[in-house]
Amino acid sequence: MNKLLLFAPVLVISLFSSCNNDDDSDNLTQEEELANLNALFVAIQDMASSVPCTDAADWAHTAYGDKACGGPVGYIAYPTSINTTLFLEKVAEHRSAQEAFNEKWEVASDCSLPGEPTAIRCEDGAPVFEYGS
Repeated sequence: MNKLLLFAPVLVISLFSSCNNDDDSDNLTQEEELANLNALFVAIQDMASSVPCTDAADWAHTAYGDKACGGPVGYIAYPTSINTTLFLEKVAEHRSAQEAFNEKWEVASDCSLPGEPTAIRCEDGAPVFEYGS
């Protein structure tokens, strides 16, 4: 019984110390948060470039990022043959994270909005946006 009484406080302490919040983003520096945002965007770019562009009909585009004044940072082309649900979830996660980053760190923006592409063409295996009518 005495051994159990000695063990109980250790168990309680270990339970409380292991139940810390997994979201340590409040403790990150601005540079660390920016690195996380950039890493997420690199993962998005990797998914988008995982298939060579050979037929523009097999490609789509979506807005990404969040400017401090509102609106997207830009547009990214992606092949419709990838897991588009996962891809668009990552894009939405990045947009939300960038919005929170901008608000937390009081980021300023030029407030200009990028033009939305009207078409995609394939050039040397890569998607290229076209603008205009």
